[in-house]
Amino acid sequence: MRHQPLLKYHLLCGVLDECDITLPAAGGMTVTSTTSEFVWPRPALADCITAMVIRDTRGCGLDQNQRFNYFPASPTPALIFMFAGDSHTVDDPDLMSRPWMAARRRSNFTFIGPQPSPIISWNPGEVYWVFIGFYPYALFAMTGLDLSSFVGFELPAEEALPQPILGVCRNFFDAVPRHGLERSFSTLEDELEIIWADARPAGTKSQRLIADWSRSVVAAAAATGSGRSTRQVQRRVKSWTGVAERDLLGFSQVQQLHLKVYEAERKGDVDWARLAAASGFADQPHMIKRVKQHTGFTPKQLYEYARCDEAFWFHRVYARMIERYLGGSGTRTDGV
Repeated sequence: MRHQPLLKYHLLCGVLDECDITLPAAGGMTVTSTTSEFVWPRPALADCITAMVIRDTRGCGLDQNQRFNYFPASPTPALIFMFAGDSHTVDDPDLMSRPWMAARRRSNFTFIGPQPSPIISWNPGEVYWVFIGFYPYALFAMTGLDLSSFVGFELPAEEALPQPILGVCRNFFDAVPRHGLERSFSTLEDELEIIWADARPAGTKSQRLIADWSRSVVAAAAATGSGRSTRQVQRRVKSWTGVAERDLLGFSQVQQLHLKVYEAERKGDVDWARLAAASGFADQPHMIKRVKQHTGFTPKQLYEYARCDEAFWFHRVYARMIERYLGGSGTRTDGV
C-alpha cells in the first residue's frame, strides 16, 4: 500500500486525483482482534464530553502499515492518555517509509487543540490508549482557555490545562493502571460533573451534531458582553472554540455528509451528487474539496479505505457512532 502520496496531500495541500492513490486489496488489511470502541458520557456530561475512544492493540501483532493511524481534522479539543506503547506524529512525507524516525509524542498525557488538518501517527509497537474529546465551548467554560491559541497543536497536558481540570484528568491517568478503565472513568465523570455543574452556561443542552452546538455558540457570542458587532461576535466564537464561524460550517457539512452517507448505505442508494446537495455543499466538486481538506481523501476513497484498512480504524469507530446516533440507541459502549 502506498502511503506517501496520501501524506503529500496532507502536508502540501496538493490536488490528488483517484489515480494518484493505490487502494489496498479488499480485506487485505483487516484485523479483527484489535479493540477500537467509543463510550458515550453519562447524561449529565453529554453537553461537555463528546465521547471516550479506546484503542488497544496489545497481543495483535500488527505489521508496520497496520500501525499507522489516520485521523480527520476536528473542531473538538481532546486529551490523550497513553497507558502502553508509543506514538510518532508523521509530518514529513519522506518519513512514511521509516516512521520510527518521526517525532515521538512528548508526553503520555497530551492535550490536543482543535485540528484544522488531518493527522497521521504511527505506533512502533503495541498500544493501549484512551482519547477523551470535549465540546469546545464546554472546555472554555471550565478552564477559560482561549482555544484559538491551541489550534493545530498538541502538547503535554500540564503545559495547557489549568487546575482543577488538570488535576482530575491526571488522577484518571494515574488510576487506570491500578483500578481499571471502567471504574476510573466513572470517577473522572463524578469529578468532571462537579466542575461542569459550576461552569455550565445557563440553557446549555446536549447537542451532538456540530451544526447544533455551533449555532448555540454563535447565538451565545452574539448575546454576550457589550460589544455585539459582527467582528466582536466572530472573535468570541474563535476564542471559545478555536475555530472561525465559517470553518465550523465546513466541519458541519462534512459531518452531515457522514450522516447522509450512512443513511443512504442502509437503503442501498448512494448517489454522491444528491448527497452533496443534501449535506449543504454547493455541488459535488465542492463536497470533494471539503472532504479532502478534512481527511485527505475523496468521500468514495475514504469509505473504501475504512472498510478494509486497519489504519483507518478511527473512521470505522466514527461510523459506528453515526449509526448509533441514527438508531437513537441508549447503549453506552460500542466498537469495531
